[in-house]
Amino acid sequence: MKKKFFALGLALAILGSNVSAVSGPILEQFQNEVEQIVDKVSPSVVTIYATQIVKTPLSTQIFPGFPPFMMPGIPTPEIPEKEKDLGSGIIIKYIQSKNAFIILTNNHVVGNSKDVMVKLSRTIERKAKVLGRDPKTDLAVLEVSAEGINNPSSRVATLGDSSHVRIGQLVIAIGNPYGFSRTVTMGVVSALNRRLGLSQYEDYIQTDAAINPGNSGGPLINIEGKVIGINTAMVKGGQGLGFAIPINLAKWVYHQIMEHGKVIRGWLGVSIQQITPQMASSLGVNYGAIVAQVFPGSPAQKYGLKVGDIIVSVDGKPLESIDQLQFKTMESPPGTVLTLGVIRNHKLITIKVKTAKMPSSASNIGVTSEAKDLGLIVRPLNPQEQRRYEVKGGLLVEDVLIGSPAYEAGIRAGDIILSINLHRVYTKAQMDNILERLISEHKDTATFLVDRNGQNIFVTVNLK
Repeated sequence: MKKKFFALGLALAILGSNVSAVSGPILEQFQNEVEQIVDKVSPSVVTIYATQIVKTPLSTQIFPGFPPFMMPGIPTPEIPEKEKDLGSGIIIKYIQSKNAFIILTNNHVVGNSKDVMVKLSRTIERKAKVLGRDPKTDLAVLEVSAEGINNPSSRVATLGDSSHVRIGQLVIAIGNPYGFSRTVTMGVVSALNRRLGLSQYEDYIQTDAAINPGNSGGPLINIEGKVIGINTAMVKGGQGLGFAIPINLAKWVYHQIMEHGKVIRGWLGVSIQQITPQMASSLGVNYGAIVAQVFPGSPAQKYGLKVGDIIVSVDGKPLESIDQLQFKTMESPPGTVLTLGVIRNHKLITIKVKTAKMPSSASNIGVTSEAKDLGLIVRPLNPQEQRRYEVKGGLLVEDVLIGSPAYEAGIRAGDIILSINLHRVYTKAQMDNILERLISEHKDTATFLVDRNGQNIFVTVNLK
């Protein structure tokens, strides 16, 4: 079937709009192949409703469309409201002893909701148990009763191997966009290894198969009817831009949650930066990652890594990107020994580091921050800039990721962030601490005071 599908899809792609040049039997065969794949996978796709209590400023309800009114030192009155999020999920296992399904979906679909409902069919909808969530990869695992479902084992999807995915391969996305159940779209793999700044661990599959609100958590499948990704993101205003979490990463998170009830990651305790062309010319090394910080008490410190070291290989494999080391460390159980090839003072040395369990408050590898999670790249203003802009401190926005929460809120490169929820910010650490506290308090938004061309404006940024 795979070869037939490929030949048919290739023929249609080459002929483009000249469909009449394709004979009727070929079109019928292509259509039949697609129908078989959709019929095979659709029963595995479910609709998920998650109800959450969100607090909104009273002033925005009285004066919709206006930013919240804020007075220094006076808390803004808030009113709790119920908000229902819609998403999709995919059945990946049937547990006969429990007569229950295990469902994989996105963490942002479930959130912190205490009331998650799963619609298994037109007439069967019931409450699900959240087995575990992993915000760092935006994945969640649910369990729901299969009572009343005929032949429940037939509803389980077949999981593929995302390491075999290649650019140009045909794919199909199934989900529930805008509540339209089991909607099917088709396209190709447009790119691999994409990063969007939406979560800490990212390695997205990009596709032009239409992904809309409500598709999140649904499957991206290949021409064999196997799930190769979990649809997770779309870029607003970007036609043909959809993104899916590779199924191999999703399987690893699933097994961690089923075994431990949470995700346990290996940890080195370093911040690193990719070697840039500018660094390469001065350092004499054109690949690898340079160590920018070694955290006190970390495995990296214990086993001798130092600031300025350039990591060029891991377990004998050349280090081509930060992501490679990040995912390798993450997937290594605590106690695993990693052999790092390191250039120090222009000499290649070998350092063996035993990973530890990643602390809940720690980053794994790379300079990650709450600011980056919102799509912001910021830095403190230097004294010269403070005089030029006539402001006393603040954070200069160097870049904003298109489609990110900060971008959608209207923050742009060149803006100066002065405060968040009326708390002045002078450093990235202050900004991260404020945002981390707001997120831990389950706040849905943060109000930024921004200097734009000498004029102060308030901007409300979504934190979820």
